[in-house]
Amino acid sequence: MLNRSAPVSLSRYLAIRMIAVSLSVSLLLTLIFFVGYMSNTAQLREATLHANIVAIAAALNKGRNPAELPLYRDYPRAYGFRAFDRRLLAKRHILASANTRWLPAVQAAVSDPDGDGDADNHAVGTDLMEGFDQFRPPHLSGGEGVSLLIHRVVLSGHKYWIQAYMIGDPAWSGIAVVREKLITHVLFPVLFIVPILTLAMFLTTRRALQPLRRLSTDAIVIGNAVARGKTLTPVSDQSMVREFADVAAAVNTMLGKLERSLSLQKQFTSDAAHELRTPLSVLLLEASQLPGGPECERIKGDLEGLGRLVNELLRFAQAEDVMAHELSDVDLVALTRKVCEDLVTRAIARNQTIELECANPHLITRGNATLIEIAVRNLVDNALKYSAPKTTVTVRVEGGPKVIVEDQGPGISAAQRDKIFERFWRAERRSGNGAGIGLALVRRIAQLHDGSVTLDDSATCGTRMIIDFQHPSVGPARMLEEAGA
Repeated sequence: MLNRSAPVSLSRYLAIRMIAVSLSVSLLLTLIFFVGYMSNTAQLREATLHANIVAIAAALNKGRNPAELPLYRDYPRAYGFRAFDRRLLAKRHILASANTRWLPAVQAAVSDPDGDGDADNHAVGTDLMEGFDQFRPPHLSGGEGVSLLIHRVVLSGHKYWIQAYMIGDPAWSGIAVVREKLITHVLFPVLFIVPILTLAMFLTTRRALQPLRRLSTDAIVIGNAVARGKTLTPVSDQSMVREFADVAAAVNTMLGKLERSLSLQKQFTSDAAHELRTPLSVLLLEASQLPGGPECERIKGDLEGLGRLVNELLRFAQAEDVMAHELSDVDLVALTRKVCEDLVTRAIARNQTIELECANPHLITRGNATLIEIAVRNLVDNALKYSAPKTTVTVRVEGGPKVIVEDQGPGISAAQRDKIFERFWRAERRSGNGAGIGLALVRRIAQLHDGSVTLDDSATCGTRMIIDFQHPSVGPARMLEEAGA
């Protein structure tokens, strides 16, 4: 028996893989843009100064003093600005300023609102020109140069001309700029474009793989047909691309060979059983006329055992044809009661007891009454055969529907449990009378009814056999394996 966890569906596998790829691409794009922004120092400094200028203009527009912003209050040696209301030298005046040491000079006779003692009052200035510049004054200590940006900002109808500079970026204010650019230029496009592209690719791929899903469905149908002994229907290759059509053709070729092999196997078993029944009957009749004695009894016993083997082989070969043509509603309780009544004489002869337990007076299932009776009879007969005298064989019919046969025999070891349903296999506990077909026939009958037969330990240390006629469908691979067992 195969013990494999159920694999994920193809659609789910594709969805998971595509989502993983989309996330990986998104992270890679984010990393590439981040490295690009951080590596271009001049562009990053210009963007950072531009953000600082916008923050200064926003503070002025709200009537606040930009010099009180943390950037200029906590880092006076690294950041500074000067804000004007006009571009023209003759008309402008300073609205606010902070840390103006490294800013270009302005016209004379202007106030010094930051009180830092700069010589702005005596300098000569020019009209402001927008632009970004980097320079290194000769008396500036350290390895960083000065980055300067002059820019005009219009907010709520107010125009502001602002000079801003930075030396290095000790406050890491550029990180906020990079974060905003990543959100604007990477995250938003990724959130909108990548899911749409992923969904489009998923739907396109899923549609292209529809023939594969049809092949999978056809394989399940074939597995059910093999398990129930029905005719194998070829796989359709219509509207398939070449690769899938080739697979369908290969499957159909194997199906043809499999159906022919199964047909020949059943025909051979049936023919051999028929051919052997007549000479065996003649031999058994002639053996009955021999003088009595141990040798004669041994010969008759062997012939009877061989006759049982032939009958079981014939039943095995005919089971599928019988199932295909003779289906009806079967009262499992009444059928099981009849089997127990038929075997009571044998149980009494061995000083054994058969107990029948039924939760319901009637339990109907769809199937073939003859085959179900053979299966139940084989299990009860086995339980009597391998239980000691003065023991009880318990037979229960439960909802499901299922039949449970529990004996008080020696049990079956774990190493032998996977083999007991194989044809012609006999353990040491099966001495003399067994042919090794009974349990294989029981399993085949259960399969023909979409059911199963399982083995479990009994509470009395014996064997507990369960025929479940409503067992969930198994996969086609297992059905093919069990059909050929």
